[in-house]
Amino acid sequence: SEVASSAEQRSARRPPPPAAMPNRVALAAALVGVSVAAAADLHCVGRLAHKVVFSSPTGALADASLAVAPAPERDHECHRDFGVQGTVGGLSDRDRRICVGANADETCQKARKGVIPLPEGARCQGCFAGALTDMYYTLNMSRLHLHHAGVGFRGTRFHSILQVEDDEGKASKVRRGSKTFGEKPIEWKLRLGAIELDLKIAMPTEVYYELQGREGAHGDIGADLTVDLGDNYIEYTEGKGWSHHKDKARYSFKPIHEGDYDATTNLTVGVKSRLQAEVGKLMWFHMDVVPQVPMGFFSVGASGSDLIQGCVDATMKLDVGHEAAVDVSFFNQTISKHWGPTVDRHSDRRVVHKCEDLHPRQEPSLLV
Repeated sequence: SEVASSAEQRSARRPPPPAAMPNRVALAAALVGVSVAAAADLHCVGRLAHKVVFSSPTGALADASLAVAPAPERDHECHRDFGVQGTVGGLSDRDRRICVGANADETCQKARKGVIPLPEGARCQGCFAGALTDMYYTLNMSRLHLHHAGVGFRGTRFHSILQVEDDEGKASKVRRGSKTFGEKPIEWKLRLGAIELDLKIAMPTEVYYELQGREGAHGDIGADLTVDLGDNYIEYTEGKGWSHHKDKARYSFKPIHEGDYDATTNLTVGVKSRLQAEVGKLMWFHMDVVPQVPMGFFSVGASGSDLIQGCVDATMKLDVGHEAAVDVSFFNQTISKHWGPTVDRHSDRRVVHKCEDLHPRQEPSLLV
């Protein structure tokens, strides 16, 4: 067995560094000698209630059982009681889902910081990428056997606004750049007697752009994109094996465009976001959302007129994928599985072609 042979293993080889020691060994060791009566505790993950039951009536690991499972019948307790132990931060006041992302406010619908400088003199106006989601995880084991395990996300809605502005009159030169947002993960702990599991959720994101336009012209062009990703998670069921559940992604797109007389602007904006959940070292799930929008805008009209005609063309490319792993080991049983990285959906199609009358940007007046 893994613990029984640890002394022989230490003499035969050098132990791995502390950071590489698997949490599953510590988890198994913590169970030894712990005697806890079975009781269901409420654990809120965003707006979703989870029922946690842990017991070891004899104090022996062989008799220990652990169950963590969604409890939808108690979700209302997580909705109304912000102070429930285990509730995490970064939640939307509107619907209590977890909000993570890059420069997103607590609602995941607006930018936290209004203007973000970009390389090569451009700036991102009101840019953000955020995901409202519910983390899903479940774990059921008893008498050293794993019966069920799952991790992932439910009801995920991704929203981003990427609006690049340029007033420097240098747009005839192709300019490109990117900015990475290293958002800190939302972290909380699941305590089960002497056991403590670290749970984390985060969405590190990179925003990038490539811009070119007519020299001397003002250009303001961008994309407002919403992707409804639904559920995406993996799970193991004893006797049935592994499965991956994913809903079909649906999206909506709105162009943002403004320009002076006879403006011509070509812009490609993109986001690389990785929504990730971790349950200690036992299991983790990553969902990659990678939209890219090539856009073209031009306007025609006479200088001094109140209206100009602006036309915009846009194509959207979208990749949604996942990668996951489960690694649970208890003496006589090891459950280990790795998926991906795998692209679950790829889309590449024209999303808009339209022309409309626009009011040109007004220069400030000088009053004497």
